[in-house]
Amino acid sequence: MRRKVNVSELVIGMYVAELDKPWENSSFLFQGFSIENDEDLAKLRGECQFVFIEEAQSTPASLKPAARPAAAPSVSTTITSRSGPGDSTPFHKEIKQVVQTQQLARSNISRVLDEARLGKTLDTKETKGAVTQMVSAVTANPNSMLWLANLRLKHERTASHCLNSAILCIAFGKHIGLSEVDLNMLGQGAMLHDIGKVRIPPAILDKAGALSEAEVQQVRKHPVDGEAVLKLTRQLPDKVLEIVRHHHERFDGKGYPDGLAGEQVPLGARIVGMVDAYDSLTAETPYHAALTPADALGVLRTEGADQFGKDLVQEFIRCLGIYPIGSLVQCNNGALAVVVSSTPASRLKPVIMVVRDERGKDTRPRMLLSLATMDPALAARWGLKGNVDPKTHNVDLSAIIAEETGT
Repeated sequence: MRRKVNVSELVIGMYVAELDKPWENSSFLFQGFSIENDEDLAKLRGECQFVFIEEAQSTPASLKPAARPAAAPSVSTTITSRSGPGDSTPFHKEIKQVVQTQQLARSNISRVLDEARLGKTLDTKETKGAVTQMVSAVTANPNSMLWLANLRLKHERTASHCLNSAILCIAFGKHIGLSEVDLNMLGQGAMLHDIGKVRIPPAILDKAGALSEAEVQQVRKHPVDGEAVLKLTRQLPDKVLEIVRHHHERFDGKGYPDGLAGEQVPLGARIVGMVDAYDSLTAETPYHAALTPADALGVLRTEGADQFGKDLVQEFIRCLGIYPIGSLVQCNNGALAVVVSSTPASRLKPVIMVVRDERGKDTRPRMLLSLATMDPALAARWGLKGNVDPKTHNVDLSAIIAEETGT
C-alpha cells in the first residue's frame, strides 16, 4: 500500500516510491529507492515537504511507530539496486501506461497484415484509432514509447517493423513540430507502409543471398501493391496512400516506383523512408546483421543526405541523440547499461538502466541512474565511455526490454 508521509517522519528502511515533485527536478539518482542512510534522509528533508512510501517494499522495522529517529547526516553515499520489474518508479509507471497502447497497435497491424495476406477485404478504421492513441502516448511519454520501439518479436518481424517505424515517425514528427493531424497521417502511413510486402513470397523476403533481377523487380512492386490494396478500403486519406506509394522514392531521384526527386517526394514519405531505413538497419534479418542504433545513425549521416535530404537526416540524428534510447552503453567503470530516457538538454547525460556491473555480473534488480543529476563525485565513475555492440557483450536487449515491461 502506498502512503503519504511528511519528510520529518521518514526513517531508514522506508521505500520512497514518489516525490512531491517530478523526479527530473530533484537531485536524486534513482527513480524509486529505499532510504539507506542519514544522507538520504537529509536530502529528502532538504528538497521535499512530503513523499509517498510503498509499504510492501519498506522494511517491517521502518513501519513500526517506534522507528528510530534520524541521526546526524553522514557524508557516505551508497549506490544500490533500486529498480526492478513491477516497481513503482516513474519509469515503470510510464511503461505500464504506454505498453497497452503499444500492444493494441501491434495487434491491429498484425491483423491487417494477416487479412491482406489472405486476400480479405481490409478494415483499417481501427488503425486510425490505434495511431491516435500512439500520438497521445508519444506526446505524454516519448521516452517510454521509444523504449518500446526496441522490442522486436522475431515471429512478427514485419509487424514489429511497421509498429516501430510508426513510433519513431511520430516521435520525430513531434520533434520537428508537425501538427496533430499530420502526426496521425504520418503514423498511419508508417504503420501501413509495408503492407504490399504480403504479396512477396517468403522465400524472397527471407533470402540470405543477393536477389536476382526478377526478384528485385518483384520486391519493388510492394509500394504500388500496398497503395492498391489500401485504396480499395476507401477509408484512408490521400496523404496516407501517398506515403505508402512513395516511401521508397529518394531525394536524388534514384528511388521507386515513380522516380520522384527533391521536394517532389512528399515530406511524410521521406520521413517514413528514412525511418524505414534506420529501423531496418537496426534489425536482425536473414540477410544482414543488426547494427547498433549509433552505427545506424552513422550510416544515415554518411549515406542518407542524398536519399532523404541533408537537413532531414541531421534533424533525425538530433532527435535521437548520440545515445539513442534503447542503445547499450559502457560506463567509465566498465559497467554496461541501456539508455532508457533523455531530454534535449541532457542528451549526453541520459537516464540509464545498469544491466551488468563493473565486475561483469548481470544485475538483478536493475538500477536506474540519472546521469544529469548525479553528484560530480560519482560522475567520473558512472559517466559514459560510449556506445557498444550488444552482440560483442552477449547482451539480449530485446529480452531485457520484454522483462522490464512485463511483455
